[in-house]
Amino acid sequence: MWTRRRAAGWTGALLLAAGLAACGDDATDPRDGLEGGVLATFDVGDERFRAWVTSTATIEQLFALREGTSQANIPIGPVRRGSGEDGHNAPWSWHLDPAEMSMAEATIELCDGLPSFVEENLDAWIETVGFYCPWGAELAALEDFR
Repeated sequence: MWTRRRAAGWTGALLLAAGLAACGDDATDPRDGLEGGVLATFDVGDERFRAWVTSTATIEQLFALREGTSQANIPIGPVRRGSGEDGHNAPWSWHLDPAEMSMAEATIELCDGLPSFVEENLDAWIETVGFYCPWGAELAALEDFR
């Protein structure tokens, strides 16, 4: 039996399918152009940020952390404007310097915070603090593009 509720459900499903089809081919993954490093995804509280890493020593540190053979679990690096190489740290308008980022076991409290705190205070963060080092960061993913 055809009802208004069923018709509304079908209409919604068709609109969703049309919307997905319309944007499916145009959507690009910001990781498509990455090469020569690794992309590390970190969870900080209920937020997430990504770091593109090209330093061989830091790449080794990240793999050791993932394998459980390192206690250096705090990402630390200079904050730069823009979402980074191919927008890897979108939607944030900042990223960590890929060549200078490293992993640490301990850092000063001044550079700790949520990604959103860096975003909301970007000018001050770059001019005064300089580095970002979220103490509560957890490595959520590590993708190799070498």
